[in-house]
Amino acid sequence: MKKKTLIAAALLSNIALSGCTVTLAQPDDAELYKTTEAFYKNAATLLFKGERASPVSKQQLSTLRAKEARQHPGHFNRYQAEYDELLVESNTLILRALANSAALSEPGKQVHVRVERSLEEQLGNECDSLQRDFPDADLTTRNYVDLKCLVNRWQREHQQASYQVLNKAIWQNRNNTLFDSILAIQAATANTPSSRITP
Repeated sequence: MKKKTLIAAALLSNIALSGCTVTLAQPDDAELYKTTEAFYKNAATLLFKGERASPVSKQQLSTLRAKEARQHPGHFNRYQAEYDELLVESNTLILRALANSAALSEPGKQVHVRVERSLEEQLGNECDSLQRDFPDADLTTRNYVDLKCLVNRWQREHQQASYQVLNKAIWQNRNNTLFDSILAIQAATANTPSSRITP
């Protein structure tokens, strides 16, 4: 997180020194902030449910038989509807962010692209094809696209897992990733109370 902040700060300092007034972040949107928190709560609830229901280790998982696995509380079919709900929620976040993005200036969009490239190695981009659907989207929108990609990846991994059951460590890792991702999004919003930088 410290590295991300330093990269973003360096880029913003360069812009300020250039004497430009650039719109870097979307205007404050209390509803988007609230919806992001709701998304986190719903996703975290799913992940804790999965962690409680799943085998502790790969060894325990390997003892399952196919017939038993289908009845297991950690089986994919018990989570599919919740994954789908999270995908709908992430779509709502993307739509809200897209509706706000008209306030971004063109130089601001270019800066967002540079920030994304710098942060991409840290956050990861789980589905490039979806990101390509939003080539001119601002950073806020693309963060929410990343959330949707994350849920897509979780759903796919669970569906393709051995016996469609995950072990406890995978759920714990997902929870850490979710927390870090939401924190990065909320911190970015909190660090830009004004959407403009005026040297």
